[in-house]
Amino acid sequence: MGKSRFGRRLWGTVGVVSLFIAACGGGSTSSSGPASAVPATQDPNAVAGGTFNLGVWQEPSSFLAAGITDSLTFSYLIDSPVTEGLLWYRSANETSSAKSLADYWAPDLATEVPTTANGDVKTSGCANAKASMCVTWKLRQGVKWHDGSTFGPTDVCDTFQMFFLKYGLTNNNPTALLSTSGWDQTIKCTADATAYTATIDFKSIYAPYLGLGSGTYGILPASVLDKALAGNADVEKQMNTFDFTSANPAAFKGTSTLDLAIDGTGPYVFQSYTQGKEIVYVINQHYWNKDHQPHIQKLVFKIEADLTSEVNAAKAGDVDMAFDMRLYNLQGLITASTASAPKIKVQTIPDSGAEKIDLNMCANDGTLCDNPAVNKNPYTADLTIRKAMLEGINRQAIIDNQAAGKTSIPRDAFMYLGIEYIDDPSIPTTAYDKAGANKLLDGAGYTRDAACGNAPDGQPYRKFKDGTCIKVTIGTTSGNPSREATEVLVANDLLAIGINVATPYANLKSGAFFGSFADGGPLYTHSFNLGMYTNTVSSPAEPDGWYPAYHADCGGSCPTENQIPSTANKGNGQNTTGTNSADIDKNFDLGRTSVDLAQRTTAYKAIEHDLAAIIPEIPLYQQVTVDSYSTKLQGLRDNDLVWDYNSFDWYCTGGNCQA
Repeated sequence: MGKSRFGRRLWGTVGVVSLFIAACGGGSTSSSGPASAVPATQDPNAVAGGTFNLGVWQEPSSFLAAGITDSLTFSYLIDSPVTEGLLWYRSANETSSAKSLADYWAPDLATEVPTTANGDVKTSGCANAKASMCVTWKLRQGVKWHDGSTFGPTDVCDTFQMFFLKYGLTNNNPTALLSTSGWDQTIKCTADATAYTATIDFKSIYAPYLGLGSGTYGILPASVLDKALAGNADVEKQMNTFDFTSANPAAFKGTSTLDLAIDGTGPYVFQSYTQGKEIVYVINQHYWNKDHQPHIQKLVFKIEADLTSEVNAAKAGDVDMAFDMRLYNLQGLITASTASAPKIKVQTIPDSGAEKIDLNMCANDGTLCDNPAVNKNPYTADLTIRKAMLEGINRQAIIDNQAAGKTSIPRDAFMYLGIEYIDDPSIPTTAYDKAGANKLLDGAGYTRDAACGNAPDGQPYRKFKDGTCIKVTIGTTSGNPSREATEVLVANDLLAIGINVATPYANLKSGAFFGSFADGGPLYTHSFNLGMYTNTVSSPAEPDGWYPAYHADCGGSCPTENQIPSTANKGNGQNTTGTNSADIDKNFDLGRTSVDLAQRTTAYKAIEHDLAAIIPEIPLYQQVTVDSYSTKLQGLRDNDLVWDYNSFDWYCTGGNCQA
């Protein structure tokens, strides 16, 4: 599949497939002014002290799984208190009315967000004559890695060397990187120790540039990379000698690999990792950010056996915070949080994406899907039927039934979720109208026919224009009670408008449901009719993250950019629905190759209008992350991408974290 940093929320092992998508600012914004780090949000009365236990029910395979060798949601969570990047995340309330991509990022190891407006981004006049675009990062001085070395321009350039500049052209990188997308647009990194800058040269204009090197584990230490690059070694498996005691005498000192130990610049320092049991961090006693000095003395990530164990531990107060506990546990957690003398509070965070149903349109794809004709369902490829499905599914009932009313129905195109500046109120939100859906189908001549059998309400199912009976399959990830209950509600609504839904449902374990093209996964081989899951963008406010979900071959003129998985492109891409629109492709290409914010915004809004007209998927509701936390915890702020992004602001009432 195309390695786009854009995630499908799974049940079981969470796999977020990753392309380092980013952001750009084409005009003056609040973030591109004077240099500043994350805005000060700390309570001046915060009390220091305490040990905070964080429950995690999925253990990452490596600390480098936070966007380097993989992209696992829980790896970002675990790495975030220790590692940093050029830019850092902002809270959801700070970005709710954001007007620019740059407004979603705060300076971190860089001192400002580079834009064309502040002169840090140039599309002409670069010192390197071969560069079509150059980005100069002004770096923060006085920052120490936990191993005692000084952060500087070499760390930035070494990171770019590791991802692409040294190995990219020969494709023999000894480190098994998840992706080099985005990094592969770079041609040179120039470290200037005097000016304390790193300048990145790009072979073409590349609008999603801000995410390269930003966020959790955005930059790796040169103290490790210099050795790996010199010896052509695997960064993940290379043995290193670490001494983090200059940051805290209780921190780790010894030899390890980067998959089992973690070196950063953040507010917490790695102490120990007992696989299958716990990961322990201690406070960085010399953290560089004076506006965000950490208070809690120790963070302990406790690895739970499974989600049920984590939910029970949270309710009992055995862990002080628990993450991603899924909608079907929400009501039970709310009940626990409202009992007498509760130990927990519940946090619900709207995600940058939706729980939705893919509709297979491959029968109209122009052969791009490359799957056997038997799988090219003509019914889901029919626009009238897709419209009737959208209108005939009672999405508010699903929200009330499964989400305790804690979310909402998106517009008919949902790319704008978490990317507020491309929200267009003129895009409709189709209302539930069973009578209207039936009228649509009747008007298209898809009449009810006794030969097709009867629905539970006694009315016959419908026949298609070719005389065949309309029948579809639906599938999702098995073992997720919320999804399975939603599936029943969806199927019953479709039965009520005369569309026969096959039983048993085509549910699979998450690994099989999201299996790759090569492994025969139903989504990527297009061997499904209706497929239900969640898509979320995993980099702040970058619409280019949706490129692999909708881009095709530009009407035949850009076959190498086709994101519809097929034999021809070796299964590349995440365009599982077979969306094939030259206009959509043109606007995605415009958004990717322009640094003009207004032009990019116009392009993405045009895409949303086209998607709302085509209906390749039915957005059911904006997805919600369900967390719980101790009633003693203070300073928590919401971010849907990295749930503990502001651990530096946390403190416990009275310095005691246990309720």
